[in-house]
Amino acid sequence: MKYSKNTINALGIVLIALLSGCEKFLTTEPVNDVSDERTIYDKVSAETALRGVYRQLGASNYYGETYVTLGYFPSGDIKNLTTGGGANLVNINFRTDEVLFNSAWSAIYETINRANHVIAKVPQVQDPALTPALKDQYVGEAKFIRALAYFDLARAWGGVQLILEPTISLTDRPEIKRSSLADTYQQVLNDLEDAETLLPDGLNRIRATKRTVWALRARLHLYREEWALAEEYAGKLIALTSDYQLVKPYSAWFANDVTGSEESIFELQFSSINPSAIRAQMQHPTNGGTYRYAPTDQFVQLLLDPNIAGGRRALIGSVTQGGVTIWFGNLYYRLPATDPAYILRIAEMYLIRAEARVHLGELVGESSALEDLNQVRYRADLPPSAAATQDELLLAIENERRFEFAFEAHRWFDLARTKRAKEVLEALNPNASVEPYELLFPIPVTQRQLDPFLDPNPGYN
Repeated sequence: MKYSKNTINALGIVLIALLSGCEKFLTTEPVNDVSDERTIYDKVSAETALRGVYRQLGASNYYGETYVTLGYFPSGDIKNLTTGGGANLVNINFRTDEVLFNSAWSAIYETINRANHVIAKVPQVQDPALTPALKDQYVGEAKFIRALAYFDLARAWGGVQLILEPTISLTDRPEIKRSSLADTYQQVLNDLEDAETLLPDGLNRIRATKRTVWALRARLHLYREEWALAEEYAGKLIALTSDYQLVKPYSAWFANDVTGSEESIFELQFSSINPSAIRAQMQHPTNGGTYRYAPTDQFVQLLLDPNIAGGRRALIGSVTQGGVTIWFGNLYYRLPATDPAYILRIAEMYLIRAEARVHLGELVGESSALEDLNQVRYRADLPPSAAATQDELLLAIENERRFEFAFEAHRWFDLARTKRAKEVLEALNPNASVEPYELLFPIPVTQRQLDPFLDPNPGYN
């Protein structure tokens, strides 16, 4: 089963005000629920439903917190300050009954279900105010979000059940088996290809456009080891220098008073009424946080070394109590917790293209992997890399991604896709033991108990 009981009326969100600009579109607050069968019937309800898809993408169990932490809890660079699930993930003790896996899985499928409602119903709406161009745009946005959701399921759990029609009750879910990883990634590509034809071009950092599609395609092709396509699509964004740039100093892309820096390709907004959940867990109590996890002492020392991390020192902050310095993550720092969730950044495009170029044999010189790598290093106030061979460059790019995306949803998935997790993480964490089957997370036992068509991942009970 994919949906919690709260999902039955998941799309039933009616908002106070009409759409007037992107920011208002994403920050208007819900006031009551309506049946899914009545949700999308005119322009206003279509906008409301699409807004609900974005809101669910930023839910606390998805990009609002839980899914992001799945990317860095097992990274070897985080220590857990509580008992329970966080400690298990830090030590690569992946359990089928882990609540964090179940909550993330459910939140992602709820996002998919909301997107499915928009995709299925918006084209049928008979409202002159909902023009064909708007219909295309809304369906394109929903298809992009569905593609992102299936991509996130695939890189975490492998092939999954592909649910492409809306579900309005717990009893009408389709009875299907899991697809292969290849077929799941193909569905992601299908949605992205559709979205690219439907969406407008242009700069928009908080709603999907053709450019957002290009960025996710670059990431998808990287994971599929389609190096020429990864290079091509990353290059599309890098070429748009008037809209996307690596900003200096490093902290400028997140430590500012407004969201949407030139670094950002796609991010999710939060507000004081709809706050980000991740900030409290990361920040120290002196900053109004609960401080449930923190960078390891070893990682702190690396971030403090100007020759290793450079300007990425800004990713951590500290307080001194009783003569002891206490370090915490500082990517999410605003109070109230209005920090955006960072989904796609131009720095990732440079590093995707760098990795693709290594595999294509474009190692050094102009238009090379080394040139792209050094662009990211220059922004971080680091000297040019001395890497020259294929192995040296791949390791240098891996390390660059480690620091660049320290508190974003990348590190674990990078090590899993390159099959480097065992070698790297067992060296960093003496309590960690990585088995080959653990490169995929376990299918949550709660979901398997509710859905007999959902097979477990090999190696897990």
